[in-house]
Amino acid sequence: SGSQSAAMAASSPKPSVNNILQFMKLIGQLKRVPRTGWVYNNVKKPESVSDHMYRMSMMAFTIEDRKINKDRCIKIALVHDLAECIVGDIAPADNISKEEKHRREEVGIYGTSYHFSPK
Repeated sequence: SGSQSAAMAASSPKPSVNNILQFMKLIGQLKRVPRTGWVYNNVKKPESVSDHMYRMSMMAFTIEDRKINKDRCIKIALVHDLAECIVGDIAPADNISKEEKHRREEVGIYGTSYHFSPK
């Protein structure tokens, strides 16, 4: 229920201001990580991972189909490439197995979420 969710949120430790600032600095690096596929295809001025995440979020924002959970789509679009600020943008042309890509991205996600762990 809503009151249980509120109680759980209230009892969850909150990240420190320093942790939040470190997280913002970390994800800010996504502005400087070019999309690998664009680079491999010699696209001049390739979009960054941050550009991509923003555009995906805006695409989700425009969803009008009421059967689709628009808020969830926006949230997924905002976080789906967060790990790339640590592991980079791994493209199919990199010949990295799906298992290894998943392992690296999992490490990246834990690296970004570390800033939300109580110290």
